[in-house]
Amino acid sequence: MMNLRNAQSVGEVFQLLRKQRQVTVSNLAQDIISPSSVSKFEQGKSQLSFIVLSQLLTRLHISLDGFYHRISEDWTDGYESFLLKINTFYQNNDLLTLKKIAGEKLADFRSDQQFDDFIATATVCALIKSIEPHFKVDQQILSDLDCYFDTIQEWDFVEFSLFQNCMIILDSESIESILKEMLYLNLEVNSKNLDKMLAAFLNAVDVLYRRKAYQTAKTVLNQSKQIAPIRSDLATVFKQKFFENLLFLRPEQTKRENQQLVDSLRNVDANALASSYEAYMVKYAFRE
Repeated sequence: MMNLRNAQSVGEVFQLLRKQRQVTVSNLAQDIISPSSVSKFEQGKSQLSFIVLSQLLTRLHISLDGFYHRISEDWTDGYESFLLKINTFYQNNDLLTLKKIAGEKLADFRSDQQFDDFIATATVCALIKSIEPHFKVDQQILSDLDCYFDTIQEWDFVEFSLFQNCMIILDSESIESILKEMLYLNLEVNSKNLDKMLAAFLNAVDVLYRRKAYQTAKTVLNQSKQIAPIRSDLATVFKQKFFENLLFLRPEQTKRENQQLVDSLRNVDANALASSYEAYMVKYAFRE
């Protein structure tokens, strides 16, 4: 698991590369993530998802492989390294390669029962599922994944990252149960995890809404407000409000209120983010 020293050194390398290219944090983060999240990453205080990291590196004209080799001497976290390696296949919808990797990792796990092979298998299967919704995940992996999350007593980078990446292959009941336990273990005890936990809750609301599990989504959204009632991160506030409108307002009012939210994004030139939310409203039917 990545320790603070390693996380900090990764952030320092990233910051050095950004400054060498004379790109400000605000310009780099625009339409991808909040500037504060980039700053925290550079300071070693938080982690970025591998998808967000790849988008930022692309904007800096740096390949994932190049970045990985640059930080490999200091970065010992096998899971994040694995994510970096498979990201290109995921971004290119390369199902054949992803399925090949999933098969190899599953065979390795069945042979040696190593934890690294287990989480790698679950993660690749989740990525495949996000591209090919009818993909069948090995039942033993699903069962082991549920059992693993049930036994977590201390949440850290790997646990949060694995949950975020694998949420799509967990059933709605499991998601709700895991979040409830996560809230119990972290809210009072471990304040440093609040940002990661809030992101997990809001992503869960998204997944549940897409599944039309509206009541569960409402419960999770309300729980998310216990984590951090007041946030300086405008992207988080926006996402909470967007789903609150979807889940609690009538369809016509939802369309009106959320269109106003989207327009507010365009007013600050966050056009790519605005377009993604508009596409979401078109793709996923309003709650009946």
